[in-house]
Amino acid sequence: MHLSNSGSVLAFFLATSLSSAIAQTPDLRGTAMLNCSGLPCVDVTLGSGKHLRMLIDTGNVNSLLDTAVANEAGLAISPAHGADGKPLPGYGFTVLAGVKLGDASLGDLRVLVLDMASHIKRDRMPAADGALAYTAFKDRLLELDYTRRTVHVTERLETELPCPGFCGKLTTPTFGKNGPPIVVTTGFLVNAKPVTAQVDTLFTGTMLIYPGSVQKLGLDEEAKTTKKRFFNYTDDGVDMLEAQSKQEAFGELVLARSAPLYFTTPSVHLPDDMFDATVGHELFQHSVLSLDFHGMKLWIKG
Repeated sequence: MHLSNSGSVLAFFLATSLSSAIAQTPDLRGTAMLNCSGLPCVDVTLGSGKHLRMLIDTGNVNSLLDTAVANEAGLAISPAHGADGKPLPGYGFTVLAGVKLGDASLGDLRVLVLDMASHIKRDRMPAADGALAYTAFKDRLLELDYTRRTVHVTERLETELPCPGFCGKLTTPTFGKNGPPIVVTTGFLVNAKPVTAQVDTLFTGTMLIYPGSVQKLGLDEEAKTTKKRFFNYTDDGVDMLEAQSKQEAFGELVLARSAPLYFTTPSVHLPDDMFDATVGHELFQHSVLSLDFHGMKLWIKG
């Protein structure tokens, strides 16, 4: 049976569309999302076969490994140097070779080595062997599915993925004028007003508003609260002021109604008005969070 010309055109169109759709569908691979002191972490395997329990930390530019874990694994550690060129006591660098997250390969990762164990003992860091920073996922799509408790990544992307709906724009400004580069996005809202926010998967709260943005977001009354909450894993343990928002959202997706909303105390490090807020774990925990570190986009599904 032969196709007519119109049939041939239709067949070609369908084949081309299908091929394009397949090309644009990311090949996500990964593993289970584990619980490390209530925060997302994963089991990773090194090329040597050693398993490590690693946090997913989008709020840090450096991936981390505990000193004792590095020594036990027989890893070569080179000294870390400060801005003055002098060695920093207690800090070093090593390379984790052949890192795999489930069936996804991350290749070789350079990590900062430090004494995490003493901080964990004081409950100032979540209990884990180390942490994977956002830089570990350069040019990849990272998906944190808090509903199905999975973490998936793609191989390094060579073409830009289409936005599957509403997306925020990712940038990597410094945290303050002299701080490290961190992940910031558009797209979040508090009480229907847009905020630019740092995305920090190890911040245990919902949304922290910085002083320079209180007035423009119409949160003067909320910021007068005297109620406090202690955050173990922020700034080596710090109090924040807790109020309540009417609504916290991403685009048209409402993430929380009548939700906790946080403000700084003098002990909280500030970003020098370079963005409005930090959003964290409690805002994501019923959603699927996707960070495209190739096309620099972020989207959330409820």
